[in-house]
Amino acid sequence: MGFVSDRGSMDVKTIQLAVPNLDVELKEDLSATGETPPYRIAVGIPVDISLSRDGAWSNPGSKGRFLSLGIKAEKASGIILYYSHFSIPEGGRLFIYSADKSQLIGAFTSRNNPSGGYFATELIIGDELLLEYDAPGQNLEEPRIDIYQVHYVYRDLDFMEKGPSGACEVNVNCPEGESWQNEKRSVGKIVIKAGLGTYLCTGALINNVRQDSTPYFLTARHCGSSASLSDYSQWVFHFNYEALGCEDPDENPPPNTITGSTLLAEAPSGTTAGSDFKLLELNHNIPENYNPYFSGWNRDGVASPSGTGIHHPKGDIKKISTFTNPLLSVQYGTSSQDPNGYYWKVVWSETASGHGVTEGGSSGSPIFDNTGRIVGTLTGGAASCQDLLGPDYYGKFSYHWSSNGSPGGAQLRPYLDPDNTGAQSLNGFGYGNRLIANFDADTTVVSIGGQVSFTDRSGGEPESWAWAFSGGDPSLQNVQNPYRIVYNDYGLWNVSLIVADGLLSDTLLRKGYVRVTPNLYPNPANEKITLDFGRRQVEYIEVEVFDMQGRIARKYTNSAASSGIWTISVGDLKAGTYVLRITTNIMVDHLPLVIY
Repeated sequence: MGFVSDRGSMDVKTIQLAVPNLDVELKEDLSATGETPPYRIAVGIPVDISLSRDGAWSNPGSKGRFLSLGIKAEKASGIILYYSHFSIPEGGRLFIYSADKSQLIGAFTSRNNPSGGYFATELIIGDELLLEYDAPGQNLEEPRIDIYQVHYVYRDLDFMEKGPSGACEVNVNCPEGESWQNEKRSVGKIVIKAGLGTYLCTGALINNVRQDSTPYFLTARHCGSSASLSDYSQWVFHFNYEALGCEDPDENPPPNTITGSTLLAEAPSGTTAGSDFKLLELNHNIPENYNPYFSGWNRDGVASPSGTGIHHPKGDIKKISTFTNPLLSVQYGTSSQDPNGYYWKVVWSETASGHGVTEGGSSGSPIFDNTGRIVGTLTGGAASCQDLLGPDYYGKFSYHWSSNGSPGGAQLRPYLDPDNTGAQSLNGFGYGNRLIANFDADTTVVSIGGQVSFTDRSGGEPESWAWAFSGGDPSLQNVQNPYRIVYNDYGLWNVSLIVADGLLSDTLLRKGYVRVTPNLYPNPANEKITLDFGRRQVEYIEVEVFDMQGRIARKYTNSAASSGIWTISVGDLKAGTYVLRITTNIMVDHLPLVIY
């Protein structure tokens, strides 16, 4: 096949995987306790794939060499890669993207190398993907990227526009969510690996009495109950996966993910034996730019008169469900009140934007009382868009606390109250009281004379903004969202933002954030082309011309460029489409060229 990357067109070796027999693979056996698995989306294919061994190097021995490998799983809705080794040398970068380039994840660097070797990357939509490794010029060490399972996604996971969840669901940023903007920041989607199965659940970051930002994450026991220790290290947690407003988005929200967790405690198996909770500790602290919130909790066991559930039904963007009738203490699946019950029964209410319920993938999600504290985790129930008044059942937080079994492995108390203060409840803790400078741009790659518009994404409530654009015109701005900054000079340019509120301030510097490529004209051409580097002089220019098969057709070098303009004769090239690889003392670029 011929993948097209930002390095031009090339032949890439592609591994074709055998399609699993779904009729056999999807037969789910209930455990001895009758525990039902969570919402399954994929089946695993055991493989032995090494990027270094099976991939193909381009430009071997040169400073700009890179390694590529394609993986195809016929008719899959998506592909998930699981690694037995994931080690990227210092200075190297790994990218993964779909065949149509609509989805790109990375760069993964040496900072992503896990301590235990096992790793996972995000689900790539479609039946084909490409791994591409950029090798650092100063480091000849090869990466060790070994894939031992490829999970074949068979569910329709089209999250664009109207997602896979029911039409009655309510997006978390509809009016119903206005009072729950802190709590929603704690809720995350989990992509669960358990053996050769991939499942979806929901959970939430939870505060502890020390309020030290330990990344404890609460979900349900039945979410990955058969997972091994290595499986837990490959769970992927998605935060801030939500629509910006009440309407469904036209494209997927950008990923804010954490890979890897450690199991700390869980209830006994089965709904009659325990209250179906699982406490994890994420393997990495939550980055501040995720703007996390560690939700509070209440363990007094008193039924809340109202509240909400926040969750990811079928892995969709974050939704909110509302209850306006009191919770009822029951045993799982029953309707009669039982003060000693392990579960809360809830029936959801209709609201202005819909009638939020729960679905597969909502399991493990928190239910919040009327003060915004977690009082339970979702096990299951009958609620759906076809049965709006069907009851759901949440394992009681008060039972999670110390009633399931031994303190070390079946209780929340040793972790959430390690000093044994006896706290009955705890408020949430977030970074919302801090200023966190953050921004994005409508594009980060332009040619000479191009324009970039920036949007402030800072956390907290800044009152002033101070922008600095190296290479930009104007170079300084004090508005919240600078519009149409012009870049007239070739190169990589820094962008910085300082936000302040009168008491606090925060600074974000992104080095080389804007890439300004040279202008190429005429294009199409038949005799000569000109490269215009703007007002910036370059000390060294090398131009390699590749055909559509990735073969080098011409090479030009100018080691004493005295100005920002260089004209090259291309009259001896055959008519067709080419890719110019332009290497200077500043950076490397790839530009298309048509010869007629």
